[in-house]
Parts: sequence; C-alpha cells; structure tokens
Amino acid sequence: MKKFRLLTAAAVVVLTALLMTIPAFATGEASFSIPDGAVDAGENFNVSLTFYATENIGSVQAEMAYDNNSVQFVSGDNASGGNGTVSIKSSNSGSDEVTYNLTFKGLKPGSSTMNLVSCSILSENGSNVGSPTAYASVTVGESTKVTNVTKEPEQTTATEKQTSEETTMPKTSIQETVDENGVPTQGVLTSLTVDKGTLSPAFSWNVYDYTVNVGYDVTNVEVEGTTASQSDYIWYTGTSECQVGENIRTITVTDVNGNQSKYTIKIIRANEGETQKPVTSQTVKKNDKTDSSKVDTFDQFRKTLTPVLIIVLIVLIIALVVVVFWIRTKVLGEFKNKKKKK
Repeated sequence: MKKFRLLTAAAVVVLTALLMTIPAFATGEASFSIPDGAVDAGENFNVSLTFYATENIGSVQAEMAYDNNSVQFVSGDNASGGNGTVSIKSSNSGSDEVTYNLTFKGLKPGSSTMNLVSCSILSENGSNVGSPTAYASVTVGESTKVTNVTKEPEQTTATEKQTSEETTMPKTSIQETVDENGVPTQGVLTSLTVDKGTLSPAFSWNVYDYTVNVGYDVTNVEVEGTTASQSDYIWYTGTSECQVGENIRTITVTDVNGNQSKYTIKIIRANEGETQKPVTSQTVKKNDKTDSSKVDTFDQFRKTLTPVLIIVLIVLIIALVVVVFWIRTKVLGEFKNKKKKK
C-alpha cells in the first residue's frame, strides 16, 4: 500500500511538471462597434475597431473593406484609405486590448458591410498572436435636416467659377504625380527584391507580375519592397516558406488617397532531383511559332518548285529523244552512203 502511494505521488509530480512545461498558445480576437440604428446621409459617424489578445499587443496590421456606394472613409487613428478599403498599421505596448476610432460619412441611403479582410496581431516579442476576422453592417438613412430658407441663385463671375472648379476637382491620382524619370511619387514600389533566385522580368514600377525559379533545396524565399513615399502603406500576403511547385506572394501598396498598386510574384520551387530550369509557356510558344514558320516556308518552296521540276524533266526527255533520233538518222545515212560506194 505504501509503495502504491509513493507511485501515485510520483505520477502526480511528473504530470504537474509536464503540464507546467506545455506552452500556452496566445489567441487574438477583433470586433466592430457601430452606431445604433441608421445614420443620416451627409453626416459623419464613428466606427470603433477593437483588437483583443491573451497577452500584451506589440503591433497590429489590418485591412478592412467597406461598400463605398453608401459610405465614405474620412479619417482614423493610424489609418488611411479610401475607395472601399482602410489600412491600419500601428505599434502598441503595455495592453492586451487596443481600439481604433474611424470616422466615416454617410453618402446615400443603403447598407454598407464592413469586413476585416486581413489582420495580423503580434505580441511585444514579435510572435504571432492571431489573425482574427470580424464584420458589421451600417445602415444609411435619409437626411433628417430640414431647410426652411429659400435662397435665390447668385451670379458667379468667371474668376469665382474657376476657383470653385479648382476647389472641387478630384484628388490627383498616382499616375499624375511623377518625378523627372516619370515614376509616380506615391502609391507604387520603387524596388522589389528576393533573397533567392532572380525576378523575371527585371523589376519596373509599372510591371506587376513576376516569376522566380528556385531549386529544390530552397525552402524559404524572403521578399522585400520599397515604396515611393514614406506615407504609402505596404501589405504583404503569402508565406516565405516555399512548397514544391508554385508559391504566390503579393505586395499591395496604398497611397494616402486610397489608390492601390498590387504586385504578384510566382515563386516556382523545382521537384526533387530536377536541375533543369522549367521552360516557360512563352518560350515554348515562341519555338512552336518558329518551327511552324520553317515548315510553312518549306511547304511553300516545295509547292513552287515541283511544277518547275516537272517542266524541266519534260524538256530534258524531249531533248533526249530529239538527240537520239538525230544521231540514229545520221548514223544510218553514213552507213547507206558507205554501202553504195562499195
């Protein structure tokens, strides 16, 4: 009985030690807080986006989407966006909960769904806490403002009209603001590099699709992009780990006006034992086209040459017959003459 108690106690101690050595996995959550009821068209309203974690939050990178037919993004804490997307990027410390206040404007009656499409919560030591999702729906109603004053239209001078048009002109797009080399000053990448393999084609700010071929021994490829402006927001998707076959990485750049440029890199890891670089479909197509052109040229040459050869052959046969007939006639004539002389 005493031995049984000792064994039980030892088992409890071992089990407790094992439980103490098992790490606790941190998790993260997110939620929206929206106004109660419908908001008025033409009025600003606030939306709160809160992130929670089981440990202190070090940084947050998130991107949310909304229906810009009914609402318009105005401003927010550590946020930028427009045209249906809002990007949030900030560093925090000392708290396991962080809230971002976002201001929107109701445009016209309707419903706008707000959806957290991508998110990455990191702890203070840089480990991944979680990638939660969340969504909410905001209803925009008719404006409740009542205007009792009727104002006669005023005459507008040409100078005032020009000033008014300049004030209401849309914001300049990224393609219209360029440097002396013709490269946009915001909203694009000015460099894109990989630590393994080579980009194909070579990088250019207005080329958005690339391919990188790596060997089987390459299991990790890091991608690094540099934006044209420090105010640009950059968002990476995909993992640096490479599986055999195709691996897709994307880099999205968003400027302060909400304009976006999306770059895609297709990383192709070779199969085990494969050393030859895969032939791209473009190269095969080009070779096929060249071979087909050669065959077509040969066929055309053969079709043109065949009738000529036939005519030449007929002429040679006729000439041969004439020569043979002439020789035969001459020989027979000489033979008859000799016979007469005898």
